[in-house]
Amino acid sequence: MSWLPSFPYGPKVQSMWEPATSTINFCEEDFYLTGYVAEVMNVITNSLYIWLAYKGATHVFKHDHPRIFALCFISYGIIGIGSILFHGTLKYSMQLVDECAMIYTALTMCFATFSHGRSPLRQFLVLLGCVGMGLTITLVYHYLKNPLFHQNAFALIMITLLSHSMYMMETHTREKNPAATNLMWKMVIWGICVFLAGFGVWNLDNIYCQQLRRWRREVGMPWGFVSELHAWWHLLTGIGSYILLIWGQYLRATLDGKADEYDLNWPSLFSIPSVDKKDVKAKGQQANGKSKANGVSANGVNKKKSL
Repeated sequence: MSWLPSFPYGPKVQSMWEPATSTINFCEEDFYLTGYVAEVMNVITNSLYIWLAYKGATHVFKHDHPRIFALCFISYGIIGIGSILFHGTLKYSMQLVDECAMIYTALTMCFATFSHGRSPLRQFLVLLGCVGMGLTITLVYHYLKNPLFHQNAFALIMITLLSHSMYMMETHTREKNPAATNLMWKMVIWGICVFLAGFGVWNLDNIYCQQLRRWRREVGMPWGFVSELHAWWHLLTGIGSYILLIWGQYLRATLDGKADEYDLNWPSLFSIPSVDKKDVKAKGQQANGKSKANGVSANGVNKKKSL
């Protein structure tokens, strides 16, 4: 690929965040463009979390979803912010923000799921259990400083959460709304597959790190950016997690008997889904129809007059 126009990777630049204290360092080059950012592509790809968090949280209020989902999306966004700070500085404190936010987001979804339809006392007990588990995992992880403990804890929480949600979906919605149940199965399976694809490329990054680094140096920038597989992990797990959050919204609406009030807007597997309230959607379409009928475009220019 020597015929491709490229820029060579230069020597490592002096870090502005010395010393590096994180317990993990990924296969990407460190501080190769600036001393202020360690892993540039890992920082850039985390912006997806922030954008989707904003999109999801604002959608909760616009379409009148349970407010607990706004908290889920905010926590999801904190993962992106923490990961940006971690990959930018390689500081252990920022690593904790990144990794613990993953645990807290999963536990927030656990509260939304396991407290649904329960009495106030049981809801309080579920909240107490989630908070206690989050604090325990944080303290133990801070003591052990072993990434495998964090990964296993997160995986266990997610398996428990998804298993219970799938059980509720199949046993409580299949008879009442089989079409919605089939669509939700398609959504949750796709979300898990996208998430696991991210996990898979991250493992390839760990296994073939030396080969990837050599290839990256041979082809130069920007082509070498493609080989930064942990950045692909951010994109794939970010999208997969978002799909699972939207699935949780639609499942809640179905369990509450409000499936007829909402539309699942998911045109294709490769689109970003949303759960839209029908009356809000209809009002928006009517407003757009009136604007078009009046000959007014999005930028406020009257089309009829311009003709």
